[in-house]
Amino acid sequence: MSHQSSMTNYINSFIQGLIDGGVTQAVISPGSRSTPVSILLHQRSEIKTYIDVDERSAGFFAVGLSKASQKPVALVCTSGTAAANYLPAVSEAKQSNVPLVVVTTDRPHELRDNGAPQTMNQLNMYGSQVKQFVEMALPEGTEEMYQYAYVQGAKLSNLSYSLPQGPVHLNLPLREPLLPDLDLAVPKVKSVNTMTGKRCLSNAEIEKISQNWSGKKGTFVVGPSFDEEAVRQLVDLAEQLGWVILADPLANIRTFGINSPTISPYYDTYLRYVKENMTPDIIVRFGKLPVSKPLNQWLATFTGDYYLVESATEWLDASKMMTTLIVSDEVDFLSNMLETQLKRADESWLELFNKLDQIVVNSIKNQDTTLFSEGNITQVVYHTMQENDQLFVSNSMPIRDLDTYLPVTKERVTIYGNRGVNGIDGVTSTAIGVAANDTTRHTRLLIGDLSCFHDTTGLAMATKYQLPITIIVINNDGGGIFSMLSQKNLPTSLFDDLFATSTNVNFEAMANMVSLDYSSAESLIELESLLNDRPNYPRLIEVRTNREENAELRRAFQQQVRQTIERDMTC
Repeated sequence: MSHQSSMTNYINSFIQGLIDGGVTQAVISPGSRSTPVSILLHQRSEIKTYIDVDERSAGFFAVGLSKASQKPVALVCTSGTAAANYLPAVSEAKQSNVPLVVVTTDRPHELRDNGAPQTMNQLNMYGSQVKQFVEMALPEGTEEMYQYAYVQGAKLSNLSYSLPQGPVHLNLPLREPLLPDLDLAVPKVKSVNTMTGKRCLSNAEIEKISQNWSGKKGTFVVGPSFDEEAVRQLVDLAEQLGWVILADPLANIRTFGINSPTISPYYDTYLRYVKENMTPDIIVRFGKLPVSKPLNQWLATFTGDYYLVESATEWLDASKMMTTLIVSDEVDFLSNMLETQLKRADESWLELFNKLDQIVVNSIKNQDTTLFSEGNITQVVYHTMQENDQLFVSNSMPIRDLDTYLPVTKERVTIYGNRGVNGIDGVTSTAIGVAANDTTRHTRLLIGDLSCFHDTTGLAMATKYQLPITIIVINNDGGGIFSMLSQKNLPTSLFDDLFATSTNVNFEAMANMVSLDYSSAESLIELESLLNDRPNYPRLIEVRTNREENAELRRAFQQQVRQTIERDMTC
């Protein structure tokens, strides 16, 4: 059998394994060494492929696809630094439990470590950032090796999707010539069906927890990426117990369309100022820590029964406060708890949080709603969203402003973010990947100027595939978050050079560079008008703000809330 036939059959078997392992989408960054994989993958009708020439952007685009689809996504690139550019996205995927199958192609062994061009050590190049690394064997034309290639594709795809979800890496060495035979059919291999059960507690364990929780003051704390099926059950359980829910914006509980007094949306503001009489008997946390610093500081002072519920045994307890780890599927655990006999906590417990929320609501209403502030801009962005919309929110100040102002909404929208490593790189590409996964839904990206500048090449994917995404860039000419941190106390020259980092980016020129529709808004009314228009093509809206003014407005808002709490509350 010829080299071309052997290579084609081998790679086709591997791709069949990816498909049977659950891969339905792939992102390809074209290159020479990856030629046969890219061509054969692009030819398969079972997999939708996207082409992104920038590997760094491609990695984050794949993260977005996987976040939105909840399925493993394949990444394919050529050898050398192309593969190295995947590392930021792979790291985010690891920390965010996003399933990726990273396929880096490579020179054969005889061309390594001897000066051959575009060659570097790609073995274990992502280290502990992947769940498993496999160095694939060179293609051979035997049924045994076809089955081997199939199994590697299926096994690693399934591994990326098994708990805890995360990226895996396959390095595939290939010899020239690299063009595959497109006339060959996919060879017959023995397929493997995988069945995976859920982890759950015994009836005795559920009853023990129920008895411990009944009649006590409790708080549910929910981090990002909460199971959508579990939201309704969690609210029902909180209502039965009379407990409060403190949910991160990315948990999608505030935006689930459920109006329940148990959901407290403004904890990030009031927890800065209340300590006494706010201590629960029990805290039950789901998943990773929320973004709110005041909430995490409040949690760190707790000395009572602290439960952590995880679907995988990851011990996500940075504060070291956990007293009980519950390893169970969230839906299964909550549904079983709802079947037990539960006694409500004293009504004053939930009423306390409702009063605090109302103080924040009143403070928000008392703000000047005509100011073109970042807080008001954030509110206009989500108030103009409609049922089934998607919002991707960038790190730094956008996610924190959303956490501060996001109420319990009537419309059900889905909020995404990159809260694994919390970087500002790759945000645009990830959001565009989310939009690409379902083009029937309108997607918005709320992002700062530095984050958008970091991922300039990612904008091209939005126009290439004409995705229905609106990118709102808050341009305060630098790192706005540092105006709220201790670095602001540094001498002006040091602060401006090292932290404010003004870039003077021309976003209109940036948009024109990739043929992206551009608009600017000079007022809240103008921004609202632009957002009420919902085109089915990508666009960028720039809003210019002042870093110093916004920092002062945030401080004034917090001060108003503090004074009201001190005046009206006894907690």
